[in-house]
Amino acid sequence: MFAGVLPLDSVSVQASEAQQDRKKKKKKKSSKKKKLSKKKSSKKKPRKKSSNKKKRRKKSLKKKRPTNKRPSKKKSRRSAPKKVKATPVPKKEISVVQLTNDLFDYTSQMQTSSRRLAYATRYLSAPQTKEVVRIESKVKYTTRDYEEAAAKAPNDIRAQRQLGMHYEQIQDWENAKDVYLRILIKNPLNPDAHFYLGNMYQNMGEMNKARQSYEEALALDPNHRATLGVLAGGNNSVENQSVLEESAALNPDGPAQKLTLIKKKLNTGDFEEAVKLAVIAQEQFPKQVGFVYLQGRAYEELGEVERAKRSYQKSIKMDPRNEEAHLSLGHLYFNQGKFVYAALAFSDVVYLNNYDVDARYMQGLSYFNADEWGRAAAAWEDLLHYAPQHPLVKTLLPQAYYIMAVEYNRLGKSSLGRTSFSKALSVNNLSRSWLPGAMRTLGKYYREKGMHKESLAAYREVVELRPMDAQAYTGMGITYWKMNEHQLAKAAWQRSLELNPDNNEAKGWLLIAHQS
Repeated sequence: MFAGVLPLDSVSVQASEAQQDRKKKKKKKSSKKKKLSKKKSSKKKPRKKSSNKKKRRKKSLKKKRPTNKRPSKKKSRRSAPKKVKATPVPKKEISVVQLTNDLFDYTSQMQTSSRRLAYATRYLSAPQTKEVVRIESKVKYTTRDYEEAAAKAPNDIRAQRQLGMHYEQIQDWENAKDVYLRILIKNPLNPDAHFYLGNMYQNMGEMNKARQSYEEALALDPNHRATLGVLAGGNNSVENQSVLEESAALNPDGPAQKLTLIKKKLNTGDFEEAVKLAVIAQEQFPKQVGFVYLQGRAYEELGEVERAKRSYQKSIKMDPRNEEAHLSLGHLYFNQGKFVYAALAFSDVVYLNNYDVDARYMQGLSYFNADEWGRAAAAWEDLLHYAPQHPLVKTLLPQAYYIMAVEYNRLGKSSLGRTSFSKALSVNNLSRSWLPGAMRTLGKYYREKGMHKESLAAYREVVELRPMDAQAYTGMGITYWKMNEHQLAKAAWQRSLELNPDNNEAKGWLLIAHQS
């Protein structure tokens, strides 16, 4: 124990005691860890057995005999929740009216939302261009189609009537007559059958036979609408008038008596009385179209154009196949200067009767006056199929094609211009007969568009081709007046009166010039 140093034995004893203390502490920590791990393992679910153990278990179960006893399930530590009885909810009565109202509200909301969505997204999708289809290019039924439809329904009067009308349109009068005679044999007491035959005879121009059929139709039904409508139309033949008078004598209180009186008032010029009688008769017989049509004619004679137009439109609404009402409406529009509407009205007549040459001519003329050159040409081309030597169309159709040629060339479409000019010559190769008229029309067309230089050039072309043309000088004077060249305008109108002293248009413009 010298120099304060412990002996080696004591040091080793102390080291051993320190190691033992460390071991005890480790044991205590490990025991605590084991206890914690056991608690966790008890909370965890049991692990699944391996596939080998499952196979062994299946083999052992196969060896054991099957028993009816079910394996006892271990009771879970947690108690099962108690079942609580649900309180019964009282059923509500369903109202059908309420459901329909709700459904209507929902659908209206969906429609409005879809419209708003379409309006909001209209710029997202590319614009859809609709293909323009001409009415003439649509597929038409052939004679075979009508014949097959009539053969399938031999007792259907409407199908037979369609076949008969088709034969009439193609002017196959014998087959049409056979169809109507068959209808009449099967339905001798039907006034429609007599009317069909009489209408065909009238279209053929055999008015005596038509009168006999109309008499039979009115004898069966004095108020027959179709027969009275034809008799009240514009065809004031002696036969039709006699049919009306005979029907009126047999039925003094019927519509035929009223129609006879109204037509007499129109023929004598007592238009106001005709209007009064037509209004009273329409109230008494509201389904008769003839009274409305005659009322329109009386209004037109009195100068009340708007009332006449409404009467014609009403009669067309009551009977869309009333050709006389369509014709009267077309002429009324034409006289008013509403040429596009006039063309549409005449187109309806053409649709009802393909062989009405006058309606086709007025259709083309209306389009021509409306500066619709292409539509005018199409209408007159169709007319030439029915009347190949129509003198007015032979002059006006080349003018339409020539104007189209000039316009195509002005717009830089020379190939189309050459095609239109060749069409003009194919219709009438004598250009001197129609070229001055085409240039006059061009002069007026350019003046209305404000192209005064082009207008004057067109009128000068007319004067070179036809120096004695008074209308060319009149048009030239109007163009000068629009250009504020009043002296030149007066000189042109005076020259027009020298060539044609009865030119009222030039006289009127000179009066305006002197007053100003």
